[in-house]
Amino acid sequence: MLTALPSFFARKPLALSLLLALGTAYQAQAQTQPLTVTIGTGTSAASTNALLSTSTTSNKYARTVSIFSAAELTAAGAAAGSIVSIGWFKGGTGELTTADSQLSVYLKSTTATLLATNPVTWATEVVGATQVYNNAALALPTGTGYKTFTLTTPFAWDGTSNLEVLVDWYRNGTPTADITWQYTGVGTTGSHATQVNSSAIPTVRFAANRPNTQFVINRTPLAGRETREAALVQLYPNPAHGAVTVAVPTGLASRPVAATLLNALGQRVQTQTLPVGAGGAQGQLDVSALPAGVYTLRLAVDQHVISKRLVVE
Repeated sequence: MLTALPSFFARKPLALSLLLALGTAYQAQAQTQPLTVTIGTGTSAASTNALLSTSTTSNKYARTVSIFSAAELTAAGAAAGSIVSIGWFKGGTGELTTADSQLSVYLKSTTATLLATNPVTWATEVVGATQVYNNAALALPTGTGYKTFTLTTPFAWDGTSNLEVLVDWYRNGTPTADITWQYTGVGTTGSHATQVNSSAIPTVRFAANRPNTQFVINRTPLAGRETREAALVQLYPNPAHGAVTVAVPTGLASRPVAATLLNALGQRVQTQTLPVGAGGAQGQLDVSALPAGVYTLRLAVDQHVISKRLVVE
Protein backbone atom coordinates (compact mmCIF):
# COMPACT_ATOMS: atom_id res chain seq x y z
CA MET A 1 0.00 0.00 0.00
CA LEU A 2 1.38 3.36 -1.04
CA THR A 3 1.18 6.38 1.22
CA ALA A 4 0.04 9.48 -0.64
CA LEU A 5 2.51 12.33 -0.56
CA PRO A 6 1.22 15.79 0.42
CA SER A 7 0.21 17.63 -2.69
CA PHE A 8 1.53 21.06 -3.69
CA PHE A 9 -1.93 22.48 -3.02
CA ALA A 10 -1.89 21.18 0.53
CA ARG A 11 1.36 23.03 1.10
CA LYS A 12 0.27 26.18 -0.74
CA PRO A 13 -0.84 28.19 2.34
CA LEU A 14 2.59 27.68 3.92
CA ALA A 15 4.36 28.62 0.68
CA LEU A 16 2.19 31.70 0.33
CA SER A 17 2.91 32.73 3.92
CA LEU A 18 6.64 32.38 3.30
CA LEU A 19 6.42 34.48 0.13
CA LEU A 20 4.45 37.16 1.93
CA ALA A 21 6.95 37.19 4.80
CA LEU A 22 9.86 37.45 2.38
CA GLY A 23 8.12 40.24 0.49
CA THR A 24 7.47 42.16 3.69
CA ALA A 25 11.09 41.74 4.80
CA TYR A 26 12.35 42.87 1.39
CA GLN A 27 10.08 45.91 1.44
CA ALA A 28 11.23 46.84 4.95
CA GLN A 29 14.87 46.51 3.90
CA ALA A 30 14.28 48.60 0.77
CA GLN A 31 12.69 51.33 2.89
CA THR A 32 15.65 51.55 5.27
CA GLN A 33 18.56 51.27 2.83
CA PRO A 34 20.32 54.63 2.29
CA LEU A 35 19.76 56.42 -1.01
CA THR A 36 22.72 57.94 -2.85
CA VAL A 37 21.43 60.84 -4.92
CA THR A 38 23.68 62.67 -7.39
CA ILE A 39 22.64 66.03 -8.87
CA GLY A 40 24.68 67.23 -11.84
CA THR A 41 26.31 65.38 -14.71
CA GLY A 42 28.66 68.03 -16.09
CA THR A 43 32.32 67.17 -16.51
CA SER A 44 33.71 70.72 -16.50
CA ALA A 45 35.73 71.60 -13.40
CA ALA A 46 37.02 74.72 -11.67
CA SER A 47 39.31 75.48 -8.73
CA THR A 48 37.46 78.74 -8.00
CA ASN A 49 33.89 79.99 -8.38
CA ALA A 50 32.29 76.54 -8.31
CA LEU A 51 32.60 75.28 -4.73
CA LEU A 52 35.82 75.72 -2.73
CA SER A 53 38.67 78.06 -3.57
CA THR A 54 41.45 75.51 -3.99
CA SER A 55 43.68 77.08 -6.58
CA THR A 56 47.28 78.05 -5.86
CA THR A 57 46.30 81.75 -5.81
CA SER A 58 45.90 83.91 -2.71
CA ASN A 59 42.09 83.57 -2.80
CA LYS A 60 41.72 81.48 0.33
CA TYR A 61 38.09 82.32 1.12
CA ALA A 62 35.06 80.93 -0.70
CA ARG A 63 31.31 80.93 -0.14
CA THR A 64 28.67 79.27 -2.29
CA VAL A 65 24.89 79.05 -2.18
CA SER A 66 23.00 76.53 -4.32
CA ILE A 67 19.33 75.62 -4.63
CA PHE A 68 18.24 72.14 -5.68
CA SER A 69 14.54 71.79 -6.53
CA ALA A 70 12.44 69.00 -5.07
CA ALA A 71 11.62 67.97 -8.65
CA GLU A 72 15.26 67.38 -9.62
CA LEU A 73 15.99 65.65 -6.33
CA THR A 74 13.12 63.21 -6.72
CA ALA A 75 13.97 62.70 -10.41
CA ALA A 76 17.44 61.63 -9.26
CA GLY A 77 15.93 59.08 -6.87
CA ALA A 78 15.63 61.09 -3.64
CA ALA A 79 12.89 60.38 -1.11
CA ALA A 80 11.89 61.97 2.16
CA GLY A 81 14.30 61.17 4.94
CA SER A 82 17.41 62.23 6.79
CA ILE A 83 20.35 63.60 4.78
CA VAL A 84 23.40 62.12 6.49
CA SER A 85 26.25 63.15 4.17
CA ILE A 86 27.12 65.44 1.29
CA GLY A 87 29.85 65.05 -1.29
CA TRP A 88 31.41 66.80 -4.29
CA PHE A 89 33.54 65.58 -7.19
CA LYS A 90 37.20 66.42 -6.64
CA GLY A 91 39.64 66.57 -9.55
CA GLY A 92 42.93 68.16 -10.53
CA THR A 93 46.42 67.11 -9.53
CA GLY A 94 46.81 69.02 -6.28
CA GLU A 95 46.33 67.97 -2.68
CA LEU A 96 45.72 69.81 0.58
CA THR A 97 46.64 67.39 3.32
CA THR A 98 47.53 69.73 6.20
CA ALA A 99 44.68 69.75 8.72
CA ASP A 100 44.26 73.52 8.93
CA SER A 101 41.36 74.33 6.58
CA GLN A 102 37.87 75.32 7.73
CA LEU A 103 34.64 74.06 6.18
CA SER A 104 31.08 74.73 7.29
CA VAL A 105 27.97 73.47 5.50
CA TYR A 106 24.41 74.67 6.09
CA LEU A 107 21.14 73.23 4.76
CA LYS A 108 17.63 74.57 4.75
CA SER A 109 14.30 73.74 3.15
CA THR A 110 12.81 76.50 1.01
CA THR A 111 9.85 77.22 -1.23
CA ALA A 112 12.06 79.39 -3.44
CA THR A 113 13.32 77.94 -6.71
CA LEU A 114 15.82 80.78 -7.24
CA LEU A 115 17.79 83.14 -5.05
CA ALA A 116 15.94 86.43 -4.79
CA THR A 117 18.69 89.05 -5.10
CA ASN A 118 22.04 89.46 -6.82
CA PRO A 119 24.39 89.78 -5.02
CA VAL A 120 23.22 87.52 -2.20
CA THR A 121 24.00 88.76 1.30
CA TRP A 122 25.45 85.76 3.14
CA ALA A 123 24.35 86.88 6.62
CA THR A 124 20.77 87.21 5.40
CA GLU A 125 20.65 84.00 3.39
CA VAL A 126 22.06 81.79 6.15
CA VAL A 127 19.23 82.79 8.51
CA GLY A 128 16.97 79.79 9.10
CA ALA A 129 19.57 77.30 7.86
CA THR A 130 20.92 74.44 9.98
CA GLN A 131 24.67 74.06 10.32
CA VAL A 132 25.06 70.38 9.45
CA TYR A 133 28.85 70.19 9.17
CA ASN A 134 31.68 72.17 10.76
CA ASN A 135 35.37 71.32 10.78
CA ALA A 136 38.01 73.90 11.67
CA ALA A 137 40.94 71.47 11.26
CA LEU A 138 40.20 69.84 7.93
CA ALA A 139 42.53 68.10 5.49
CA LEU A 140 40.87 67.37 2.15
CA PRO A 141 40.56 63.67 1.25
CA THR A 142 43.24 62.68 -1.24
CA GLY A 143 42.66 61.41 -4.76
CA THR A 144 39.92 62.25 -7.23
CA GLY A 145 36.23 61.40 -7.42
CA TYR A 146 33.34 62.10 -5.08
CA LYS A 147 34.55 63.09 -1.63
CA THR A 148 31.96 62.61 1.09
CA PHE A 149 31.58 64.62 4.28
CA THR A 150 29.49 62.96 6.98
CA LEU A 151 27.13 65.48 8.54
CA THR A 152 27.56 66.08 12.24
CA THR A 153 23.87 67.04 12.32
CA PRO A 154 21.72 65.01 9.90
CA PHE A 155 19.10 67.08 8.10
CA ALA A 156 15.44 66.05 7.81
CA TRP A 157 14.17 66.60 4.25
CA ASP A 158 10.42 66.29 3.75
CA GLY A 159 10.63 65.15 0.13
CA THR A 160 8.59 68.07 -1.22
CA SER A 161 10.55 71.23 -0.33
CA ASN A 162 13.41 72.66 -2.39
CA LEU A 163 16.81 72.30 -0.72
CA GLU A 164 19.32 75.11 -0.24
CA VAL A 165 22.99 74.31 0.38
CA LEU A 166 25.34 76.96 1.79
CA VAL A 167 29.09 76.30 1.97
CA ASP A 168 31.60 78.47 3.87
CA TRP A 169 35.33 77.78 3.30
CA TYR A 170 38.73 79.06 4.36
CA ARG A 171 42.13 77.47 3.87
CA ASN A 172 45.34 78.43 5.64
CA GLY A 173 47.66 76.53 3.32
CA THR A 174 48.14 76.33 -0.43
CA PRO A 175 47.49 73.14 -2.41
CA THR A 176 50.41 71.48 -4.19
CA ALA A 177 48.56 72.24 -7.46
CA ASP A 178 45.05 73.28 -8.43
CA ILE A 179 42.27 71.15 -6.92
CA THR A 180 39.15 71.35 -9.05
CA TRP A 181 35.46 70.69 -8.42
CA GLN A 182 33.23 69.32 -11.12
CA TYR A 183 30.16 71.37 -12.01
CA THR A 184 27.12 71.56 -14.29
CA GLY A 185 26.04 74.75 -16.04
CA VAL A 186 22.68 76.05 -14.74
CA GLY A 187 22.62 79.60 -16.11
CA THR A 188 22.93 82.79 -14.09
CA THR A 189 19.29 83.09 -13.04
CA GLY A 190 19.85 82.37 -9.35
CA SER A 191 20.03 78.64 -8.65
CA HIS A 192 23.70 79.11 -7.73
CA ALA A 193 25.84 81.94 -6.38
CA THR A 194 29.48 82.00 -5.37
CA GLN A 195 32.43 84.23 -4.57
CA VAL A 196 36.14 83.82 -3.78
CA ASN A 197 38.49 86.36 -2.25
CA SER A 198 41.64 86.87 -0.23
CA SER A 199 39.54 88.24 2.63
CA ALA A 200 36.18 87.52 4.26
CA ILE A 201 33.21 87.45 1.86
CA PRO A 202 29.98 89.30 2.78
CA THR A 203 28.15 88.66 -0.52
CA VAL A 204 28.08 86.08 -3.30
CA ARG A 205 27.02 86.59 -6.93
CA PHE A 206 24.95 84.53 -9.35
CA ALA A 207 27.02 82.02 -11.30
CA ALA A 208 26.29 79.23 -13.77
CA ASN A 209 28.72 76.59 -12.50
CA ARG A 210 26.74 74.82 -9.78
CA PRO A 211 28.87 72.00 -8.30
CA ASN A 212 27.84 68.41 -8.90
CA THR A 213 26.55 67.33 -5.51
CA GLN A 214 25.92 63.93 -3.96
CA PHE A 215 23.58 63.38 -1.03
CA VAL A 216 23.14 60.23 1.03
CA ILE A 217 19.62 59.98 2.49
CA ASN A 218 18.34 57.57 5.08
CA ARG A 219 14.79 57.44 3.79
CA THR A 220 11.80 57.84 6.06
CA PRO A 221 9.95 54.52 6.45
CA LEU A 222 7.06 54.46 3.99
CA ALA A 223 4.38 54.02 6.64
CA GLY A 224 5.63 57.05 8.56
CA ARG A 225 5.78 59.17 5.43
CA GLU A 226 2.28 58.18 4.33
CA THR A 227 0.90 58.97 7.77
CA ARG A 228 2.37 62.48 7.64
CA GLU A 229 1.23 63.03 4.06
CA ALA A 230 -2.26 61.78 4.82
CA ALA A 231 -2.48 64.37 7.60
CA LEU A 232 -1.87 67.10 5.02
CA VAL A 233 -4.81 66.00 2.85
CA GLN A 234 -8.08 67.73 3.76
CA LEU A 235 -11.27 65.69 3.68
CA TYR A 236 -14.42 67.50 4.87
CA PRO A 237 -16.99 67.19 6.21
CA ASN A 238 -16.11 63.89 7.81
CA PRO A 239 -18.47 62.26 8.82
CA ALA A 240 -20.29 63.13 5.60
CA HIS A 241 -23.90 63.13 4.44
CA GLY A 242 -23.75 64.52 0.91
CA ALA A 243 -20.85 66.19 -0.86
CA VAL A 244 -17.29 65.67 0.45
CA THR A 245 -14.45 68.06 -0.44
CA VAL A 246 -11.01 66.56 -1.03
CA ALA A 247 -7.99 68.88 -1.12
CA VAL A 248 -4.42 67.71 -1.76
CA PRO A 249 -1.80 70.48 -1.21
CA THR A 250 0.65 71.60 -3.89
CA GLY A 251 3.61 69.97 -2.17
CA LEU A 252 2.05 66.52 -2.67
CA ALA A 253 0.26 66.87 -6.02
CA SER A 254 1.97 68.15 -9.15
CA ARG A 255 -0.57 66.51 -11.49
CA PRO A 256 -4.25 65.43 -11.41
CA VAL A 257 -5.02 62.95 -8.64
CA ALA A 258 -7.05 59.76 -9.19
CA ALA A 259 -9.44 59.28 -6.24
CA THR A 260 -10.94 55.84 -5.56
CA LEU A 261 -13.50 55.21 -2.81
CA LEU A 262 -13.67 51.68 -1.36
CA ASN A 263 -16.28 50.21 0.96
CA ALA A 264 -15.54 48.11 4.06
CA LEU A 265 -15.26 45.00 1.84
CA GLY A 266 -12.60 46.63 -0.32
CA GLN A 267 -15.00 47.03 -3.25
CA ARG A 268 -14.68 50.10 -5.45
CA VAL A 269 -17.82 52.23 -5.20
CA GLN A 270 -16.69 55.46 -6.81
CA THR A 271 -13.80 56.91 -8.85
CA GLN A 272 -13.00 60.47 -9.80
CA THR A 273 -10.07 62.57 -11.02
CA LEU A 274 -9.25 65.67 -8.99
CA PRO A 275 -7.95 68.48 -11.24
CA VAL A 276 -4.73 70.20 -10.21
CA GLY A 277 -4.37 73.96 -9.91
CA ALA A 278 -2.21 76.59 -8.24
CA GLY A 279 -3.26 75.44 -4.77
CA GLY A 280 -2.94 71.72 -5.44
CA ALA A 281 -5.55 69.13 -6.47
CA GLN A 282 -9.12 69.56 -5.31
CA GLY A 283 -12.60 68.21 -6.03
CA GLN A 284 -15.85 66.95 -4.53
CA LEU A 285 -17.25 63.45 -4.10
CA ASP A 286 -21.02 62.85 -4.00
CA VAL A 287 -21.68 60.23 -1.31
CA SER A 288 -25.37 60.98 -0.81
CA ALA A 289 -26.43 57.68 -2.41
CA LEU A 290 -24.00 55.50 -0.49
CA PRO A 291 -25.06 53.37 2.49
CA ALA A 292 -23.89 54.53 5.90
CA GLY A 293 -20.57 53.04 6.93
CA VAL A 294 -16.81 53.39 6.96
CA TYR A 295 -15.04 53.89 3.63
CA THR A 296 -11.43 54.25 2.48
CA LEU A 297 -10.45 56.97 0.03
CA ARG A 298 -7.30 56.16 -1.94
CA LEU A 299 -5.52 59.01 -3.70
CA ALA A 300 -2.93 58.25 -6.38
CA VAL A 301 -0.54 61.12 -5.66
CA ASP A 302 2.32 61.25 -8.18
CA GLN A 303 4.34 58.06 -7.51
CA HIS A 304 2.45 56.58 -4.53
CA VAL A 305 -0.93 56.22 -2.81
CA ILE A 306 -2.33 58.05 0.22
CA SER A 307 -5.29 56.57 2.11
CA LYS A 308 -7.88 58.50 4.13
CA ARG A 309 -10.73 57.17 6.28
CA LEU A 310 -14.19 58.52 5.46
CA VAL A 311 -17.36 57.94 7.49
CA VAL A 312 -20.70 58.24 5.69
CA GLU A 313 -23.76 58.72 7.90
